[in-house]
Amino acid sequence: MLLLRRPLVAAIGLLLAAAAAQGQPPQLKLERALGAGRGGAPAEGSAFARARTLAGEVQERVTLEGEAEVRRGGTVLRGDRITYTVATDELEAVGNVRLFRDGVAVFGPSLALKLDARTGAMPDVGFTYAPHGGRGTARRIEFLGGDRVRPTDAVYTTCAPGDDSWWIRARELTLYRDDELGVGGGAAVVFQGVPILASPYFQFPLGDRRRSGLLTPSFGINSKLGIEATVPYYWNIAPNRDATIAPRLMTKRGLLLGSEFRYLEPNFGGTVEYDLVPNDRLSGESRSYLALRHQYDNGAGLTGGVHYNRVSDDLVLSDFSRSIAASSRVVLPQVAFLRYAQPWWSALARIEQNQTLQIPGAPVVPPHERVPQFAFSAALPRTGGFDAGVVADATRFEHPTLRTGWRFLANPMLSYGLRAPGYFLVPRVQWHATWYELDAPAGAPAQRPSRGVPIASVDGGLVFERDAKWFGEATVQTLEPRLFYAYVPFRDQAGLPVFDTAVADFNFTQLFRENRFSGNDRINESNQLTAALVGRVIDHATGAERLRAAIGQRFYFASDRVTLPGVAPRSDTESDLLLELRGTIARGWFADVLVQHSTLESKLVRAAAALRWQPRPGSLLSAAYRYKIDEIEQIDLAGQWPLAARWYGVGRVNYSLRDRTWVELLGGVEYREACWAARVVVTSFVTVGQSPTTSLLFQLQLNGVASIGTGLVDQLRRSIPGYQPVDPRQATFERFEDYE
Repeated sequence: MLLLRRPLVAAIGLLLAAAAAQGQPPQLKLERALGAGRGGAPAEGSAFARARTLAGEVQERVTLEGEAEVRRGGTVLRGDRITYTVATDELEAVGNVRLFRDGVAVFGPSLALKLDARTGAMPDVGFTYAPHGGRGTARRIEFLGGDRVRPTDAVYTTCAPGDDSWWIRARELTLYRDDELGVGGGAAVVFQGVPILASPYFQFPLGDRRRSGLLTPSFGINSKLGIEATVPYYWNIAPNRDATIAPRLMTKRGLLLGSEFRYLEPNFGGTVEYDLVPNDRLSGESRSYLALRHQYDNGAGLTGGVHYNRVSDDLVLSDFSRSIAASSRVVLPQVAFLRYAQPWWSALARIEQNQTLQIPGAPVVPPHERVPQFAFSAALPRTGGFDAGVVADATRFEHPTLRTGWRFLANPMLSYGLRAPGYFLVPRVQWHATWYELDAPAGAPAQRPSRGVPIASVDGGLVFERDAKWFGEATVQTLEPRLFYAYVPFRDQAGLPVFDTAVADFNFTQLFRENRFSGNDRINESNQLTAALVGRVIDHATGAERLRAAIGQRFYFASDRVTLPGVAPRSDTESDLLLELRGTIARGWFADVLVQHSTLESKLVRAAAALRWQPRPGSLLSAAYRYKIDEIEQIDLAGQWPLAARWYGVGRVNYSLRDRTWVELLGGVEYREACWAARVVVTSFVTVGQSPTTSLLFQLQLNGVASIGTGLVDQLRRSIPGYQPVDPRQATFERFEDYE
């Protein structure tokens, strides 16, 4: 059984012939413009007819001749001659017969139909489907009564007349209009005259209603897996539940049974993914991956969820993943939480554990687990000009080798904001109090260290604006100087544990924070001033930011004696200098640059610079450089560019200058025709401690019908910044675009 997503030869099932005229006489009204929804539905049974001549006898036979036309309920029937016989309830149309409804037109030499029984036939049929630009033929269409229609020897394609690049053929179809279902046999997909996919039995949806059945398969070649093929089966369990079962055959590894189950209820929903390799041919073991996502929301402030991930061994992701992003995961979270939120306060209960994968050559220290965590926060904004808030937290930290215990904290804060169109000034004070209940060896007393730290800061800035032009368009240009002062007195914290704390990443957001540590186990000593200057170019009409440039630095008036174990205290008088440039720097040119420079040592500490040129859709070149002193230095080149008529090249090179090795390589070609597109791509990537993974992937996109092969578009979008598919895009079909 084969399930094709909207193959649309089935659209002819929408065309049941017009019924006999009956009921109330038509009520006509002048409509000066076509407008959906303004007119009421026609009276049941009402029909409208016109022709050059009208002949017949009442209650016997009526004949319309010469450009004859009958309209009823959105269906239009035309022909050289249309005859209706009352006694037999038969309608006959001959000569250039055309039947139209909802963008579907069926045409042929004749039509014979019993109206009440809705049975009849139409030989030598051609049809078109405007919403998808489709067309086709059938040797015969039978109307079987009710909502059933049966085309015989049907052929369908979205290619233009005269272009037979591909088509779908079916020996026999039965279309159930009310159930929006098509069932048939003897189907094949023919590409360039060669059958590439066939099925003795298949079914497909005629509308948006989901249907169970086989989806189009995918194929590929992988250096770790061998030749692989996946044939997914979609199971429509219920309107709010479904499942996809995807057997994946790999010549080197054996069979992987992939599955995904989805469910949705009024207050909760989620997905369950489970992949199982019953017997890995290389390891001789059963291997598996489980991912559970469950979300709950009662609509009154109570939310919850479970995010659970687990693999049978450390190398499952690196062995079976097709991308570097998926294979590089080493910490798999296992989280359950319950939150209650109201406008001014919220409470949270959470359990967070992890499965930490140990990859050979790249050992990872597992993070502490929160078992459990209770948190509370409240905020009272704009009360007498003051903003007040408090954060409280109680967490139990567990670890197999490191220090464990409870941590309790309370952090009340108060600020008073002065804001106007051209300036702002926000002083803030807070108190950060922390208590610990640490585990001790058996027989030893528990350790209960504590810490209380006052924190004060003042944040202020000016905003200057002026009207300007940016590539001939009206914009607003701003200049925004900003100062931020923070004071935190010294508190000895050397005896406190480190559960969830590290030095925060140094960036523009962190420049305007009082604490240079993330987490709550360390609060730095601070007497410092941050100075920054930001300039923006803002679209005058939409308010969108087109370009942003910033420079900032922090100045220290005292040393910082608070540090993490094994890290020397800070004694510098100034921080590194940060420079940022992001947005459109010229027509078709996009930049994203962040530079961290040590002014004391006159050297580059970190850099992330990316430049992209995209003069037109489907044409782009990008270059990126990533550097962090003593850790990483990489160049990244990527592009999508026309090579010849209808041919495009795609590629990416990510090279580590520090390690002198390739991190990721991608290269391939795309070919586009009016009704189909094809891609062939070779990828290779290396994760730490692993051998390279190389894959050959290909995809054939049949416009408006299906994609055969590996889904490459998402992978190309992740690898190539700004990538745009070359597939012929299906335009949105409006109701009156093909009105008759």
